[in-house]
Amino acid sequence: MIALLSHALAGARQAELRRVAAARRDAGPARTRRRVSAPNVAFLCLFAAQAGVLTLGPILPGVAREFGISTAAAGQLRTLAGLSGGIAALAVVLVGARVGLRRLLLAGNGLLALGSAASAAAPTLIALATAQVMVGAAVGLLIAGGLAAAATWVPAGRQAKALARASLGQPASWVAAMPLIGLTADLGWRYTWLGVPLAAGLAGLAAVHSRPADQCAVTPAQRGGSLRWDAKLVGWALGELLSYAGWGGVLVYAGALLIESYHAAPGTVGLLLGAAAIAAFPGNFLVRRWLSGSARELLIVLGLSAAAITAVFGIVRPGLLLSTGIFTLLVLVATTRTVAGSAFALYVGPERRLAVMGARASTAQLGYLLGGAAGGTALAAGSYPALGLTLAALFALGTTPHIRTLLAQLASQRHTEPGGFGSRPPAQHGEDALGLMRVTRPAGQGETRLRVSGTRAPQRCGHRTPIPAVRRTS
Repeated sequence: MIALLSHALAGARQAELRRVAAARRDAGPARTRRRVSAPNVAFLCLFAAQAGVLTLGPILPGVAREFGISTAAAGQLRTLAGLSGGIAALAVVLVGARVGLRRLLLAGNGLLALGSAASAAAPTLIALATAQVMVGAAVGLLIAGGLAAAATWVPAGRQAKALARASLGQPASWVAAMPLIGLTADLGWRYTWLGVPLAAGLAGLAAVHSRPADQCAVTPAQRGGSLRWDAKLVGWALGELLSYAGWGGVLVYAGALLIESYHAAPGTVGLLLGAAAIAAFPGNFLVRRWLSGSARELLIVLGLSAAAITAVFGIVRPGLLLSTGIFTLLVLVATTRTVAGSAFALYVGPERRLAVMGARASTAQLGYLLGGAAGGTALAAGSYPALGLTLAALFALGTTPHIRTLLAQLASQRHTEPGGFGSRPPAQHGEDALGLMRVTRPAGQGETRLRVSGTRAPQRCGHRTPIPAVRRTS
């Protein structure tokens, strides 16, 4: 009897141990895998995207020597990557809502890591060009998805702060990655691709993988709304395209202006430009308080200021350090204007934010190409003063859609409709302590409350979710 009892107790103990072990296996990933916050994920994605953009510039002479082509011809690899990034960003506008934000970011970081490794191993120029297409597509996906994540994966009251914090990823990459890119370039241009861009892509993959799967914020029928373009959205996109063209032209030719105007060494100019990029940080912190209610006014003031400073930078050249100071001021204003332009995503519904950020990333890529072409034409036809005036005109033209809308609002003396760009963001549909969904009406008409009948667990994207029945309570 004792033997049988001992055997039964031993079997029960083994069964309990197996149950505990199974429970630990099931709970282990959820407990040990730490979730990276949404602003940090967005920051890492934008950091990686900028690293992919910066890497090719310092190594163009080495690429040209190895493949027996001119530096100008090797520079067309950047043009190819820019076109690829613009097309990828346009694809986000069209199909991003169906794919999901998390999958887009995983694809972008994966493409960057794969394209960097392929660039390092490219045996021919054609293979290198193919790898740059992957890098360019990754940049487009990461810029669009990273900004959308900052505007979508955080609570409504913290979106402006998260968006500003995420936008620091690109200037941080310029400041931190540029010296490392220069150091690895001394070893050989292939080692450069195995350094910052590859590491940034892998870090972005790990960060995005820690996030939960996308949840359906909208029904499948609502996703078609991301393709509807209204006058405000078109005006904003046009303004971003022209402003990015002006800023892209400045970034392309600022170094050449300092080198040829003052006969400075390229290494010295590189250090000065890298130091000037630090000016992007204070403007980012100062502008956060105005993003939620005065984004349009910021775009007008900062755009016109950038136009004036760009003209001065091209025309007035008192000395190397003073010109660097002018460029530093331009970095402060232009990067702050970029953050204000990104705030447009806060004024549209969640179902349209990914499409809006895809449009912004596309305008950024195409704007850089437009600015480089316009600046090169002005420089060939005239001189650096003509270059400064041309790029200043692009900055100024970028403010015209916002000025037109603001003047129309002042003339009509009517309150901006809910959700209009330049007004406060629309109230989020959420439940208060009574379980009531608030729907804001125009001023003077009170508030309507709708009670949601029943609750449901979040559904993964791709599954149809029935719209809950509602009834008016007041």
